[in-house]
Amino acid sequence: MRGGCRAGGNGLVSAVSTSLSAVSMALAVLSCGDSSEPLLGEWVSVGSAPPSMTYIFEEDGRSRWVLDLPQGPDTFAVDYRVDYTVTPFHLDVGPWSTGPVAGRTLFGIVEMLGPDRFRVDFEPGDPESGGSARPEGFSGQTVTFVRKRN
Repeated sequence: MRGGCRAGGNGLVSAVSTSLSAVSMALAVLSCGDSSEPLLGEWVSVGSAPPSMTYIFEEDGRSRWVLDLPQGPDTFAVDYRVDYTVTPFHLDVGPWSTGPVAGRTLFGIVEMLGPDRFRVDFEPGDPESGGSARPEGFSGQTVTFVRKRN
């Protein structure tokens, strides 16, 4: 009888351990730093073509985009807005006053891949028509970012 309890106990321990692991993973994905605004902080691009990029999202709706160019970093300050109520998140960055997309707003979609990783795909809005085409899905232009730890 005792052997039967032990076997059943091991199965129960395994099931509980598996359940706790699943709950822990779900909480980690949902927490993403500040669960109400998971994009806050500093993020560095990984696995994409040069130049590397850094996004720094601040609480006041301001961000900095840093391009790591051969001659040194180039930094652009720009406003951003996030809609966390939709899946994938909507991220609008702009309007840009300078740089490669001056006069435009980038309309993006964001998927959190964990507490310290997300991917984003943008389409630039048309400044003449006021168009705001947002990508319908992730494409070959998608960039992955990881949270930078100090």
